[in-house]
Amino acid sequence: MRLTIRSRLTLWYTSAFFIVLILLLAVLLWELQHQLGNEARKVLQIEENWLSTFIDSEFLPLRTLAGEKYLNLAANLREELDERYGLKQQFVVLLIANHGANGKFSGGLKGADKFLASDFFLRRAGSYNVMIAERRYRVRLFRREWGTAAVGVENETLWRVAEETGEILIWLVPLSALFAIAGGWLMAKLALRPVVSAAQAAEAISMENLKERLPAYADNDEFGALVATLNRMVERLAEGVTRLQRFTQDAAHELRTPLTILRGDLELAYQDEKTPEETRVWVQKNLDRVITLGQIVDNLLLLARSDAGSYPINKTLFRFEVILREIFEDLQILAEERAVAVHLENGEPLEFYGDKLLIRRLLLNLCDNALKYTSQGHIALSLRQVGDVIEFIISDTGIGIPASDLPHIFDRFYRVDKSRASATGGSGLGLAICKWIVDAHNGTIAVTSEEMKGTTVRVTLPLSHPF
Repeated sequence: MRLTIRSRLTLWYTSAFFIVLILLLAVLLWELQHQLGNEARKVLQIEENWLSTFIDSEFLPLRTLAGEKYLNLAANLREELDERYGLKQQFVVLLIANHGANGKFSGGLKGADKFLASDFFLRRAGSYNVMIAERRYRVRLFRREWGTAAVGVENETLWRVAEETGEILIWLVPLSALFAIAGGWLMAKLALRPVVSAAQAAEAISMENLKERLPAYADNDEFGALVATLNRMVERLAEGVTRLQRFTQDAAHELRTPLTILRGDLELAYQDEKTPEETRVWVQKNLDRVITLGQIVDNLLLLARSDAGSYPINKTLFRFEVILREIFEDLQILAEERAVAVHLENGEPLEFYGDKLLIRRLLLNLCDNALKYTSQGHIALSLRQVGDVIEFIISDTGIGIPASDLPHIFDRFYRVDKSRASATGGSGLGLAICKWIVDAHNGTIAVTSEEMKGTTVRVTLPLSHPF
C-alpha cells in the first residue's frame, strides 16, 4: 500500500522529532550521569588523599605495635574515623597489616565492613558500585604500603534520578508521539493546502471550461513557479483549442455551401427524365454520399459550436411523450423492412423543460443506432418518471458492443467496427452528440451491452422548470 504525501510527510516529521528527542535525552542523561559521577569521584579522591596522609602521619605505628599500645592507638583511630564519617553518608574500612595479620578499622556507616563481600578487598584497585542496606554506594578501593582501604560515598541520587527520569519518559514519550503525529499531520496539511487547492481547481478545467485557471500563489517559491507554469500551459492549450474550434467551424461552414450546391445538382440530374437509367443509379449513389457528408458536416458544426459554448440552447416546456410517440411511429415503419418488432412499453405523459429540437435529435440518434445494428428480434422503448427525473430506456437484441469498446463509444469518430460502420453509414459522431445533449440538460447516459445479445441505453434527465 503506497502512502499518501501527507502521510509520508507526517512520518518524516515524526521521525525527525523522535531522532532529535532521543539525541537530546541521551545527551542530557549522559551529562547528568557524568556530573553526578564526577561529584562522587571527587569526594572519593579527597577521602583517599586524606586517609593516605592521615595514616602516614599518625597511625603507621599500628603496623609494628603490640599489646596495650596497639589497642590504645587502634581505639584512637576508630574515634577519628567515627568523628570524620559519623555524620556523613560515607564510610571507610581499613585493613592495616600488623605482624602478618590485618587489623580492620571502620567508620561512618555501621557494619559497612560486614556488608562488603568477603573477597572485596582481594579485587583490583578501582571504583565499584555496591548495594549496602538497600542503598547504592560508590566505593573506592586502593592500596598503600600500610594496607588496603575502601572508601564509600552514597550514590543513591544518581540512581534515583535515573529511575525518576525513566518514570517520566514512560508517559512523556507516548505523549510526545501523539503531539509529534498531530503536529506533523497539521504541518503536512498546511504545507499541502496550496496543492489541494490547485488540484481542485485543475479538476474543474476541461475542454468545455478552459477559461478556469489555478488559483494564484502569492509566495515566490517552487510551488508558485509550478502554478505559474501550469497556468501558462493551460493558456496555451486554450489558445490551441480555440484555434481548432474556429477551424472546425470555418471548415464546416465552407463545406456546407458546395455540398448544398452539389446535392441540388445531383437531385436535379436524378429528377431529369432525360437522364439514362444507368446514370440515374450513379447519381443516386453519389447523392447518398453527399447527403451523408452533409450530415457529418452538420454534426461537426454542432459539436464545434457546443465546444465553443456558442450553440444556442432554447429551453421550453413541452410534452416529452409526444415526441417519443412520433419517433416510435417512424421507427415502426422503418423496422418493417428488417422484420424487427418495435415496442413502446411505457410512455406516460410527462412535461419536460428543455431544448425540444435537441431532445428530438437525441431520441432519433439512439433509435437510429438501435435499428442499424439490429437485424432481427425487437427494439423496446420505455419512458417513465422516477422520482424527480425522467428515465428513457431503449434496448435491442442487436449485435451488441464488445466490453473493450464500451469506455470509448462516446469518443468522437470512434467506431466499434470500422467496416461495419462504413456499411451502415456511421461516422462515429452520433453518440458523442447524444452525450453532449444529455450533459447540456444536466442528465446522465449509460450503455450496457453484450456481444450478440443486445444493447441497452439508459438516459436520465432532471425534471427542472423555469418557475
